[in-house]
Amino acid sequence: MSRSIINPVRTAVHWLPAALVLVVAGRAVGQLPVAMGRQIALSNAAWKLFIPSTYQQRPGDVADLLVHFHGNPQTVWNNAEYAHINAVIVTVNYSGLSSAYSTPFSDAALFQSLVDEALAKVRQQADFSDTLQWDKLAVSSFSAGYGAVREILKSAGYRNQIDALLAADSLYATTAGDGTPLDSQMSDYKTFATLAKNGDKTFLFSHSQVPTYTYESTMETGDELLQHLGVSATSVNANGLGTLHFYRKAQSGNFRLWGATGADGDAHLEHLRYIGEFLKELPLAKQIPEPSTLLLSALTAACLPRRRNRRCLRPSHGI
Repeated sequence: MSRSIINPVRTAVHWLPAALVLVVAGRAVGQLPVAMGRQIALSNAAWKLFIPSTYQQRPGDVADLLVHFHGNPQTVWNNAEYAHINAVIVTVNYSGLSSAYSTPFSDAALFQSLVDEALAKVRQQADFSDTLQWDKLAVSSFSAGYGAVREILKSAGYRNQIDALLAADSLYATTAGDGTPLDSQMSDYKTFATLAKNGDKTFLFSHSQVPTYTYESTMETGDELLQHLGVSATSVNANGLGTLHFYRKAQSGNFRLWGATGADGDAHLEHLRYIGEFLKELPLAKQIPEPSTLLLSALTAACLPRRRNRRCLRPSHGI
């Protein structure tokens, strides 16, 4: 179809300006840690590399990489720390709607350039090996960031390279003549979903109930993925991180879907504010708690049945 996927006048989602998406970091502070670390500039001002201060070196000169498209970097970093992800993070933020992402990444070489440049920058850090290699690669997106991801997934090489995919309320499509998402815009996501169902990849998909009137919403593209996989969602009434609340879930192999309540812009933004709910399910390396933290947790757990003993929850000064 020649009709544009994005109509910022009539849609309930994609009118959210980049400036709004980039200032939501403070809303989740009460439940999320504040991540600290090294922020390293890349050749494109829209790209930012982050090495968390909590990063733990791994044997074998390897590190995992998470590339996230669209959303306040600090929000992504905070949520990654909440999820205990032990990885280098690159955030990509262009000003505009999905075309601001799809246009540059229609150059099939651009994503590899981003990944390679990030590796070169990390190798330049004194505490990293100059022979470091990426281990697992995860790609996540929020909202309009799917514009980049859809272009990236067109490459069989990239689909093979990417270990895990997270679409956080972040997959829209043109409505085809039969009233369903246009096949050509869904086919590579379906391929990745099938690989995840078979256990070869991981695909995490969340959606809100925000309606879109001139194209297919994330709920509708989620339905399309479920139909393709032959999977039915189960009704639930469950709280997630922060204010996320789920009314349906589905899983088959390493494909997982969460359907969240809410049909306004704020409900859409919850999938970024609390993206840690989904990040923690990514198959990336996780931080190993410090021994003192483990000991304190064990003491607390052991003392819970004996709260009346005031000395029980009082750790020694050696912890």
